[in-house]
Amino acid sequence: MTFTRRRLWKNLDWGLIVAVALLVTFGVAMIRSSTFDHPNLSDTPGKQIQYAVAGTALFFLVSSIDYRYWQSLSSVLYFVSILLLTGLFISGVVAGGAQRWFDFFGLFFVQPSELAKIGSIIWVSSFFAHRREKLYQFKWVIVSIVHAGIPAALVMAQPNLSSAVMIIIVWASILWASGLRWQHLALLSGTGFVSLPVLWLLMQEYQRDRIANFLNPAADPGAQYNIRQALISIGSGGWFGQGYNQASQVQLRFLKVRHTDFIFSATAAELGLIGALAIMILLTVVIIRILRIATIASEPFGAYLCYGMATMIFAQAFFNIGMNINLLPVIGLPLPFVSYGGSALLTLCTGIGLVQSVALRHRKY
Repeated sequence: MTFTRRRLWKNLDWGLIVAVALLVTFGVAMIRSSTFDHPNLSDTPGKQIQYAVAGTALFFLVSSIDYRYWQSLSSVLYFVSILLLTGLFISGVVAGGAQRWFDFFGLFFVQPSELAKIGSIIWVSSFFAHRREKLYQFKWVIVSIVHAGIPAALVMAQPNLSSAVMIIIVWASILWASGLRWQHLALLSGTGFVSLPVLWLLMQEYQRDRIANFLNPAADPGAQYNIRQALISIGSGGWFGQGYNQASQVQLRFLKVRHTDFIFSATAAELGLIGALAIMILLTVVIIRILRIATIASEPFGAYLCYGMATMIFAQAFFNIGMNINLLPVIGLPLPFVSYGGSALLTLCTGIGLVQSVALRHRKY
């Protein structure tokens, strides 16, 4: 038994582990610089280190558990997530106009939408793995929409549009990987396009304002303040940056939320194009390694887990970097492994643990 376990752990994807570790380390360093000497954020780097330690423990715990065990619990995880998301409207903490957190005696906060994001990868993967041979029937595609749409709607009602979008993107990626027929793809695309006005009406006013200001910046120049500061920060960095803890836009606090949503701009200001490219290369390595594990998975459920996780990391990075360089509207998605946020980092570490569990068990001993 001991020999088998040793052989099992030899299948760890060390390239993936190193890339994630470098991103987290990079993030802690930039969080420290972005919050340096700030009276209200001085403890932020220390908290992120604590989250990283907890995430490491969670990673090894999840990796040690056979990922197929989660398939048997997918229904339980689904209903627990629904209960937690529903419970937010009863006893959730309201902050910044959103009701997204549970406060446990002031010791720590839990954001169920982050649990729903990683949970969606599990239950959507399980749904399609069980019905892979039935997807030629469009009714199962419809059932999967309802299955993923309920938690997405609850998350959007918090309101948390970005996390709801992530759940839908994960559903779409796994549906595509499971062999979606072209006729069904055309039908879904057409329905989605027609439904855009309904989605617009369901958005909160501030969410509609963000999109409107992105499309027409001249309508409200003041709303573009932080985007302008982000672009100035990126441009001021040049090739090699102004130096760690030296960028004027960051240290003089012209750039807001620089340790969360706009940490990419802060990195470009201090470490230049080289630093920004380093982050993008490391994220690319993480995504490629996860997709590689998907190709060697021993059965569909494991492959779908990897596809879902790779898609979530790619989508979050794409939207975050896109809004930093003003190619996309601001929707409040963090940069994976780099931005400050305990729930987000623990969610990602859990996802990487699931992926490594697939890598460890791609062969039967």
